[in-house]
Amino acid sequence: MRATNSLARWCWAACVLGTLGLHAQDAGFNAAIKLRLDTTTQSKDNLSNNGLGVGAAFEYTLPFGKLGAELGYFYKTGDSYIEAIGPVTTAGKSAVNSAKAGDSRRNQLEGLSIRLTYQNKLSDSWDWQGGLMLGGTRFRHQYVGDVQSTNWGTTGGATTWRDTYQGTPEEGGVKVSPFGGVSWNIDKSESLELNIVLLNYTAIEYVHNPGSGTYAFVPTKGYLATNNDFPKDSLVKHNRLVPHLEIAYAFHF
Repeated sequence: MRATNSLARWCWAACVLGTLGLHAQDAGFNAAIKLRLDTTTQSKDNLSNNGLGVGAAFEYTLPFGKLGAELGYFYKTGDSYIEAIGPVTTAGKSAVNSAKAGDSRRNQLEGLSIRLTYQNKLSDSWDWQGGLMLGGTRFRHQYVGDVQSTNWGTTGGATTWRDTYQGTPEEGGVKVSPFGGVSWNIDKSESLELNIVLLNYTAIEYVHNPGSGTYAFVPTKGYLATNNDFPKDSLVKHNRLVPHLEIAYAFHF
């Protein structure tokens, strides 16, 4: 009898826990893994038109709609490109030897992000949503250059020069990118999203002034910039707000 009562109590407790679990689910707790593809027709800063993202989302449904927060990662690469070499602006220095000048560069955009979303019903299968993405827009600028003057060498004289330079500066910060769109609920476990994202980031561009360094004569070579120091060089910043069409697949659990 005691065993029967113990079994009955365990069954009752299991039913209560099950009911509480169902109630919590009805209250709107939800988690999802989201895979994202972003694309744009506006090619900026030699970046690819397409970007990829992944995120872990946590959502809670209230009587007036669904609130969500998502921790994610966004990545958009770019192809290598050749930067045009500017003219020499330092008085008394020989002109650039265009046949022996090269400046190769590559940009990318990436980083962790947080999305804050509000979502509400359009119909049984469709929702609309809007929100803000914070971060995910660290801009990395890679460059390497080797530029020399005409007649550079051991017999060219002090008017000749050769510049070699490289670097990988970054521009980050918490940029805010607004987004909005619709979601189609395929079933209880899957949905598809279509959003317009105004991707907000700051691009940087290294500007080199040929022949502007301090030069020292190196035997068997010629005049080279001391410590590769070019005080007239600079990083130029460009603020961007580029619209992207975003497609996302979400698996809810």
